[in-house]
Amino acid sequence: MSDKRIIAAGAVVTRETNGVTEYLLIYRGYRDDWTFPKGKVDPGEHIISAAIREVREETGFAVQLGIPLPMATYLKNNLVKDVHYWHAKLLGGTFVKNDEVIEIKWLNFEKTKKLLTYEHDIEILEAAAQAVETSPLIVLRHTQAIKRAEWAIAKDSLSEFDARRPLTAVGRIQANGLVPALAAFGIALLHTSDSRRCRDTLGPYSSARSIPITLEETLSEERHLADPKKALARVAQILKSELPLAICTHRPVLPTIMEALSDSVELLNPTKKSFDPALTPGSMVIFHRDIRDLTKVISVERHIH
Repeated sequence: MSDKRIIAAGAVVTRETNGVTEYLLIYRGYRDDWTFPKGKVDPGEHIISAAIREVREETGFAVQLGIPLPMATYLKNNLVKDVHYWHAKLLGGTFVKNDEVIEIKWLNFEKTKKLLTYEHDIEILEAAAQAVETSPLIVLRHTQAIKRAEWAIAKDSLSEFDARRPLTAVGRIQANGLVPALAAFGIALLHTSDSRRCRDTLGPYSSARSIPITLEETLSEERHLADPKKALARVAQILKSELPLAICTHRPVLPTIMEALSDSVELLNPTKKSFDPALTPGSMVIFHRDIRDLTKVISVERHIH
């Protein structure tokens, strides 16, 4: 058996009909199976983006992701396949029969469980049935920027402050790649350090969704170094919003943000890395807050770029 793994993503999509939760199942004629929409992650694609794309391609539906569900792992063609799932709610769209999916059904829990072809899908369904509505809080480190030393000696930046240091070409690609990932969770509020590299990280999403960026001076490296308590207090204020939001900042500021979070919320399923501030450029942590009580975090997921 090869050590190579197939990475895929999908979602358990739900809707409410006359007070009953219904689950979306797809029928793939070429496999003769009833399952959830899913598919392989494309090279360079964010796994969150892949989940949204696969649902749309296979069903025609637009969805918004919620909490992560158990991962399904099984052998396919002598390779290990890991399928990452999220709970998702239907936003809209129309199903059109296609090369992969020839039929869909919306069914209640018992009928869905009975119709599912694969045993491993039942665990995922049961987890989805326990899902509650959440409001995501995304903590994001800015994407790759020009190195400080390179910026310091550049002819056109001798008199520039570090706050004006721009993204690299890779950083700009990473920033564009974040657009569908942030959109997948319906991010509606954007808070970022006022440094250029942070503004430009959220810029593509801001433009794509016509959402303004709130510049936070206290979350810049320079202001944070001078007075970390102000950053701590400001983050505590931001956390009170019930809307899906993202906070973008720098590596030295991340420990303060995580400290503010650890002081403000209760984790239902804590892990050693829940509040770990170690993020590479363009990486993020998503805190799924119970919409009924924002101090309760149902789930935490980390996406390291």
